[in-house]
Amino acid sequence: MKNLVKGILCLSVLFVGIELNAQNPPVREPDMNRPSLFQNLPEKITCRINDLSSLLQSEIGTTVSFTFADNINFQGIVSSVATKFGNTLQSVVIRSTNFTGAALSFSRLIKEDGTISYIGRIISFQHGDAYEITMENGQYYFIKKGFYDLVNE
Repeated sequence: MKNLVKGILCLSVLFVGIELNAQNPPVREPDMNRPSLFQNLPEKITCRINDLSSLLQSEIGTTVSFTFADNINFQGIVSSVATKFGNTLQSVVIRSTNFTGAALSFSRLIKEDGTISYIGRIISFQHGDAYEITMENGQYYFIKKGFYDLVNE
């Protein structure tokens, strides 16, 4: 009788385990048909780090503007400013007013050896393209990337 109870208990646990669906995460397929926001801009744009560095001193709510590409300004409103780890990391986020839905996130990192590096991107969650700041041969550039090259949904 003891073995029968154990067997029934094991079978019940087995059937309940089979029916549970908790381990299947929802799958979201990438939308490859998103419109391009930067279609008329080049693949590679020289990044003017001095212009971007001055944005790190901005206050939330301030309207800012900088030259993004030849004859094209990036305009927006500062939505976030952060300074962490004893001023070794400074960041700013600017919501664009002239590139619909886009935001610039830009950060300066001072490493332990005193060298400074910059990271950032201009991205819109409604569009299929973005720009990422990349260093090549000692010069920073905005490099055009696909949305799904930068973001996993």
